[in-house]
This record gives sequence, structure tokens and C-alpha cells, in this order.
Amino acid sequence: MSCHGEREGCTDPNAINYDVLAELEDNSCTFPNVLMRFIPMITMPDDTLQLGFGQTYQINGLDVRLDQIRFYVDDVTLVTSAESFTSENTLLATESGKLGDLGELKIGDLQEVKFSVGVDPVDNLADPALQPANSPLSSDNPEIQHWNWTSGYKFFLIEGAVDVNGDGVFEQDMTEQMSIHCGFNDNLKNISLPIIEPTVVDRVGYELDIEYDVRGIFEGYDLTTQLFSRPNSNPEYATEIMNNVENIFKIR
Repeated sequence: MSCHGEREGCTDPNAINYDVLAELEDNSCTFPNVLMRFIPMITMPDDTLQLGFGQTYQINGLDVRLDQIRFYVDDVTLVTSAESFTSENTLLATESGKLGDLGELKIGDLQEVKFSVGVDPVDNLADPALQPANSPLSSDNPEIQHWNWTSGYKFFLIEGAVDVNGDGVFEQDMTEQMSIHCGFNDNLKNISLPIIEPTVVDRVGYELDIEYDVRGIFEGYDLTTQLFSRPNSNPEYATEIMNNVENIFKIR
């Protein structure tokens, strides 16, 4: 209590611990934070399952093994009934499905999620050594996806193999090993996902799961020949992949 008898507490109605009886702010307010995770899914004849990396699936009529799918997620914006909150944090979605913290926001009903697949054009052309050490864009981060021989980050990365000749064996050469690295500002993709049934974000550690359709990555894509892409080798393959990426996400 204050010396004048007023009740101290959190006076912000957008906080988790808002005290309706409090008259004096005591800087104790706690706000919700959102943890975002990306989950790879694969459509099967009878069901849709979470993709198992290192396993073999039929995609476009071929046996395909996916060992890695990794991509940067930037400019995440959460539109709620209270505010439009844009996170300052860049995330790196990996096969481990780890959670990325977007930061604190006000309590409200989540109505829309927007983000970019790739890296903001300014950051994409900046020196990774100048990024904060805890950022996935930092040269200090062991998981960084950056071309050290040309400008920019690898926005979307796919590693695996395709049984092109149908002999049941993944050959250890470029005829069947898949390595597609996508980048460059022109391939940045903006995603907008409306929330059909708004849900209230009102707690610490609110988990937001975004699924992505692995088959959709390869929609109309020629897996018999288009297995390798770098900026100086078959960059058009990467563009095809990134064009498909616009349509693969949904909120779980």
C-alpha cells in the first residue's frame, strides 16, 4: 500500500495480472508472449501426418527422402482485437520444430497472422557479423544459413534425395541427391493467414503452431531433373519452389 492508502498493483487492463482495484501502478504488469512453431505435414492416402525427416514418401510419383527443410521467418505480425503487433525477432524454422519467441504483446483475440518467408531486404544485404549474437541471422549462430561467397541468406533450404530411376536405391551422386537453396530479395514471400475462430492470447508461453504442406512445396515441380539449385546454378528452380511456398501454410 502507498503512504496515502491507495492500492498498488498493475493498472494496465492489457496485462495478464491487471488489478481492477489498483490505483497506483507498481510496475508489476506481466504481458502475454507468443511462441511460434512450424510443423511439416505430409498428406497420405488416408490421413495427413507430421512428416518424419529421413523417411521415404511418394511425392509426384517418386520415392523422396527429405533430410532437411529449413527457412527463415521474418516480420511476423499478429493482428489482435487489441493491437497489430510486429515482432522484432527473426525465426529459423528447422526440422527440430523448436519454438521461437516473438515477444510480449497486449491481451486480445488473435485474428490474423502475417509473416515473410525469407529475410527482410535490408537485413538480407547486411553483414551477418553486425547482427545480435542471439539472432539466427548472426555469424555467431552455428545454424546460420548464409552464402559467404555471395550476398544474402538462404531463405528456404531443402536437402534430401529422389529415386529418379526407380531402383529402390538413392544414388550418392547429383542424379538423385536433392539440394535446393533459395534466396535473394525477389524471392521473399509474404504470407497472410486469417484466424477462422479467434482465440484469446492471454498467457505467458502462448503456443502458435503453423503447419506447412510438404507436398505443396513440390506442386507441379519436376523432381526427375530439378534437384540442385544455387544462385549461380539453376536459380529458376529455387524461384519455382518459392512461388509454391506462398500456398503451403495454415494455422493448426
